[in-house]
Order: sequence, then C-alpha cells, then structure tokens
Amino acid sequence: MFGYHGKIVEIDLTTNSVNIKNFSEDFARIYLGGNGFAAKIIYDMVKPDTDPFSENNVVVFATGPFTGGHVWGGSRGHCASISPLTNIFCDSNFGGNFAAMFKRTAYDAVVIKGKASSPVYINIHNEIVTINDASFIWGKSVSQAHLLLSQRENKRIESALIGPAGENLVRYASVICSGTRVSAAGRGGIGAVLGSKLCKGIVVSGDSKIEIHDTEKLKNCLNQLYPGLKERAKLLTEFGTPVLVQMINSKGKLCTRNNQKEQFDKAYAISGEYIKEHHKKKNIACHGCPVACGKLVDVPYGVYAANNVKMPEYETIYAIGSMLENSDVVSIYNANTVCDEMGMDTISFGVTVAFLTECIENGLIQNSDLEIPLHFGKWNHLHEIAEYTAYQKGLLGKLLAMGSKRLSEYFGKDSYRYLYEVKGLEIAGHSARGLRQMSLGYATATRGGSHHDTRPTYYPNDPEVDPGFTHQPEYSFNSQNNTAVGDSLVLCRFIHERSFGTQINETLAQALSYVTGWDITKQELTEIGERIYTLERLINVSRGIDRQSDILPHRVMNEPIPDGPSKGWVCSHDDLQKMLDEYYALRGWDENGIPKQATLQRLKIV
Repeated sequence: MFGYHGKIVEIDLTTNSVNIKNFSEDFARIYLGGNGFAAKIIYDMVKPDTDPFSENNVVVFATGPFTGGHVWGGSRGHCASISPLTNIFCDSNFGGNFAAMFKRTAYDAVVIKGKASSPVYINIHNEIVTINDASFIWGKSVSQAHLLLSQRENKRIESALIGPAGENLVRYASVICSGTRVSAAGRGGIGAVLGSKLCKGIVVSGDSKIEIHDTEKLKNCLNQLYPGLKERAKLLTEFGTPVLVQMINSKGKLCTRNNQKEQFDKAYAISGEYIKEHHKKKNIACHGCPVACGKLVDVPYGVYAANNVKMPEYETIYAIGSMLENSDVVSIYNANTVCDEMGMDTISFGVTVAFLTECIENGLIQNSDLEIPLHFGKWNHLHEIAEYTAYQKGLLGKLLAMGSKRLSEYFGKDSYRYLYEVKGLEIAGHSARGLRQMSLGYATATRGGSHHDTRPTYYPNDPEVDPGFTHQPEYSFNSQNNTAVGDSLVLCRFIHERSFGTQINETLAQALSYVTGWDITKQELTEIGERIYTLERLINVSRGIDRQSDILPHRVMNEPIPDGPSKGWVCSHDDLQKMLDEYYALRGWDENGIPKQATLQRLKIV
C-alpha cells in the first residue's frame, strides 16, 4: 500500500497488552489518516456515556499519507480523544519531529486505552512496542523528561509527552511533541486524558520507509507550487505568526481585556515587528519545512533570563497578551515557556485568566481570596500563575484549572456574560464578532472555539466594507471540509493554504494520487472531508450536542464592538440562527443539527 504501513497498534494499559490491527486500502481511502482515522476509531470504540477520565476513553495518535517528509508541511501528526474540558470530540494537530519519526515505525496510528496501575511511558521502535516504568520522569517537566528518556534509550528518539499539568488533570493540559521546533497538541485537554491513564507519553524511533507511487510526478507538482508558497509565506518566515498582531489590531479585531474591546493601544509592544527588532535570535522549523515560521528569542529577565526560548505564537500573544491587557512581551515569553514545560494550552489558560480577572472586577470573587492578585495590565507574576494552574496549587490554581465554562458554573450569577468560549473550549484569537465567517465557524466547530475548522479570512478591504453573513454558511461548509482533509493527510495548515489553497481542489487531489496511486478526484476528496466532519458531529450528537449547543458567547451576540475601525459589529442571535438554517441544509443535517439518515448513507457512514 503506497503512503501507508497498513497497521494500527492498540495498547491497553489496564491489561498491559498490545494488539496490532491491519487496515485495508479501502479503509484508508474512506478516512485518509490522521483526523479521519482518529474520528473513526473514537466513534467505534468510545461509548456516548464515557467519562473523559474513564479508562474506557482512548487517545489516538495518527499520521497520514503526507506524513514523513515527502511533502513539505507533512511533518505533522494528529491526536484526538474525548475532551475533559468540553466532554465532546477533540482533535489537535501537532508539528515538530515526532510525527515524521513515528511514521518511520511500522505503524500509521496508535490507540491508547485503559489505565496503568503506576506511571508508564510507551516505547515504539519499528515493530517493537513496550510499556515501561515512568516513575523516574513522573513529575518532571517536558524537556527534563525528554532528556532523561533520551539518555535511557541511548539512541535518537522523538517524544510526545505530558507535563505536570497533565499529571494533575488540568482540563486543558496539552501534549508536547519534540523536535527542533517543539510543538503542542494544545487544545481540549488531551494531555489530561493521558494523565488520567498514568501515561507520560510516547517515545518513537525507527527506520521503516514508506513507498510513494510516483515520486517524480509528486516532485514536479511540488516544484510548480514552491515559488507561490515562498512568496505567500515570506512574512511567516520573517516574523512568524506574531506578524498578525498589528494587522489584526489595525482592523479593530484584536480581542482585548477579555474581549471587552477589540483594539489594544499597546499592540506594537507584543508584535512580530517588535520581537524581530529586539529579541529574535534565529528561525527554527518543523521537520522538512521550507517556511520556518518558528523563532528563538532571548529572554532578558524573569524566570528564563539569559535563555533562548521558543517564540510565542500569535494565539499565545493574544491569550496572555491583549486579552489580559499585557504589553510586557518578556512576561509572555516566560509564561509561554512555563506552559510548554508544564504541558498546558496557552489559549485556554490565558482566556480563563482573563475571564477570572473580569469576574474579580465585577465582585464575583475577591483578589484577597487568591494567592496572587489579578489585575488587567499588571502581569509581573504571569509565569507563577501558570505554575499555580499546572499544579492546581491553592485556590487560584484550582479555579483556573477548571477552564472558564466550569468556572462560570461555579460562580453562577451573571458570570456567563464574561465568557469567551464555545461548547466549553475557549475561543482562539480571531474575532468571533469582527470576522464574519468566524461567527458561524466557531459556533459549528466540532471541538468548540476552534480556528482550525473554519479558517479566518482577512479581506483586503476589511473593515471598511462589511462582508455580512450572506455567504458564510457556504464558506464554513467548504472550509471545514478542507481542514478535515488537511488534518487527515496530515498537512501543516500554513503549507496547505499557501501552496494547495484554502479550498479542496484538483491539485491537492493529484498530489494525493501521486503518493497513493489512487485516481482520486476533487469531488471524492470533498466527500471525504464531509464524511469526517459529519462523523465528528455524530460523536458529539451522541454526547448531547444539538442546535442549542451551536451558540456564541453572550458578549458576541449582545455587545457590539465598542470602538475602533469595527465599531458596532456584532453577530446577533437572529443572524446566527439564519446562518444555522442554511448551514444545516448544506450539510444534510436536520433543523436541530442532527445528521439525516440519507446523509449518513450518502457518506457511507452507516
């Protein structure tokens, strides 16, 4: 089988057993890999009433036919589970070097189920899978654990590990994947699911190779796309994702002070331009990537003073920068590094801190009750707040570790008015009320407040001309199908969009055909995207999701942007309901957001 090994390994930590399953080429063509494999496995294996921290929940790591280096941007992998933050399907895409090395084992995916009796880690070397004692790395930070594992294995390894946040069941704990450019499977708390299983993570090494059907045609295809990729990605190469800070702020769509407003008057101080001028040391890249959007920056003061650390991504700068009215970029460096070492999602962490800070302002809790006071604009101790959260230390740590929705349920009263989340997942840094396509996109994202399902588009004439909501249902439908395919191939989102485009097209289908030998078309690829997205929806429907869940935060629907270039923009309840009607019809779901039987039959799900 071209592009695949054809094997999935299931590891049961309760029984300490390993089971290898073969899959057919037909299965691969229906679900592709990555996200598609993970969704299908979870749909088949996890019952609707399974608690995320139950031993009956599973964690899936999966690669796709593009993983392994023969397609740039194909260094990535995908993992998924039932989220302890949202209680629904959650998937997360990751880069670094782990996925490329995992592809060199004999397997395309690994499924982890059960619960160990004491801390363990999984070692996969080619076809050999072992479950090993992890007591010597339990409690260690991610980088400490990786170093100790490298010394023990005495060979080149890559790892996907949790830190203390996952061990302590912080509901948005992440999985950190090793490499020159360390990468996080950040969203939804998959790290906490591994922690509940007493699993520190996975170590991989191998030299198995994947065969490509037509290497020459694939190279020619990529060579034709390369000049356009380099041109469209040059700002990412120069500045990385923080280049978005000033651009988005200038449009009045940079969520600030817990989204009370959408312009930050000190945005330049946390921008990509400022970072390049004052702190950037060098570019770093995931395995085989020509873009190198990652950077190393120096830290002049704080807990990581005199170190070079990974530059925070735009989403982190939004969450622990503008959302907190924090203009101290060095505090962001320090807190971001703590979050990576602890294994904790910076988006959910920052947005939850912002929510709690506004609750304090409105008298729902007092700063005197907390170990560290929280004030917008004053974040000298942000890295300590992250540590408190990772260890669930004190009242502050316990509150923040819940995530904002559970925290709102804890406070009650009017606290829901200050939330910035969908289905329990804190919203990312692309305005839910200022970006028209993201209103419906966030509301219908299968994992919640995710910017990786429907993708944000910054129109050239935005915000002078409001594009409105007329075309957003069709846009979200197409964008979600495209991202489901990309996450199943598995392909870096930046490479995907800047080389193959933002919509499924014949060029992407041709590249897949050159890898696999299939004669696949744009139409078939589109149907695969539909199938995977609908399968994710089915998982969520079985867990109680319906139209009432496809809702936006109170502030987004009831409080127009107060000032700046996008002043007055809002997505009203009526606007959202109209879009949902059109969107459900496009998807073949009923008026309550439930996939129709005819749709399931057309997509070969039942």
